[in-house]
Amino acid sequence: MGIVGSGFIAQQKHLPAWNRIKDDAAVVALCDVNTAQAQEVARRFGVTRVYAEIGEMLEKEKIDIVDICAPPRAHAPLAIRALQNRAHVLIEKPMAVNTEECDAIITAARESQRSVCVAHSDLFYPSFARARECVRNGEIGRFKGMRIFLSTPVNYITSDANHWAHKLPGGLIGETGPHVIYMTLAFINPICKVRVHAQKLLQEFPWSPFEDYRLELIGEKASCSITLTYATPHWAAQVDLWGREGLLQLDLETQSLVRYDRKSLKPAAIGRSALRQAAQAVRATLSTGARVLLGSFQNTHDHLVRGFVQSIRNGAAPPVTAQEGREAVRVMAMIVETLQQ
Repeated sequence: MGIVGSGFIAQQKHLPAWNRIKDDAAVVALCDVNTAQAQEVARRFGVTRVYAEIGEMLEKEKIDIVDICAPPRAHAPLAIRALQNRAHVLIEKPMAVNTEECDAIITAARESQRSVCVAHSDLFYPSFARARECVRNGEIGRFKGMRIFLSTPVNYITSDANHWAHKLPGGLIGETGPHVIYMTLAFINPICKVRVHAQKLLQEFPWSPFEDYRLELIGEKASCSITLTYATPHWAAQVDLWGREGLLQLDLETQSLVRYDRKSLKPAAIGRSALRQAAQAVRATLSTGARVLLGSFQNTHDHLVRGFVQSIRNGAAPPVTAQEGREAVRVMAMIVETLQQ
């Protein structure tokens, strides 16, 4: 394993996940143009060698997998360089900044006969995975639509004038927008049309074009309504799914999946419904907390990297294919185009 990029996502998500499966995959090198930061991160995670340039790393190390944690504009050239050196590639979302770059990565993967996986990590939240199974099994009847609410605190990106997300097409939505797109694509695919409304709410941060986004992602038979806010101090990640026979409510942070049931507005029925929902949420939260305390909870990147390694060994498709990554980038481009009109 060689990791390119030593910033937040590498430190908080990728390196810990790889370390938890170190009997299956060993991180032998870390690459970053910021070598001082990379050396400090390497020391913390027990990585023995640091490089400033991917070419040198690939030349001097026997690398089977390159994990790309650099900013999105670097994804395509780094991925293609790794594939041409016959390494499999894991790419942090988004796969690239446009579909042309995605196609170039796919071509390089085909020519090198190597695998590409895109880190659509939220697909591997336990509650989200259970919800997909419920929909597949018809437990809420024929699927009819969904809603997503995502709140990213101001001090995470918005207030940082130097954060690379501000330079992405569309602004802040370029960083977290891919999450809501690929979550929608898990249920509504293809997405045929988008509607976008964006507002500038925080004038004290002139480098941020918008802090409030309202999206409609419209498929052939269902649609998803999305609110993305970057103007509060809170984290929130909630998903509602509904079908002809039922409704599911997910909290991706507590990992609760609640089956909503309120077919009557009589006071007694509302009371029973509220108690059932509260009981489900409490049970799920306690279960998640217990697994965390016992050390048995696997986060989304744990599932992702373990699944990718197993897919390579078994000659199977990766947990998230390059084609899935490309489709998320295609929809993101539709959103950005609408924003710029």
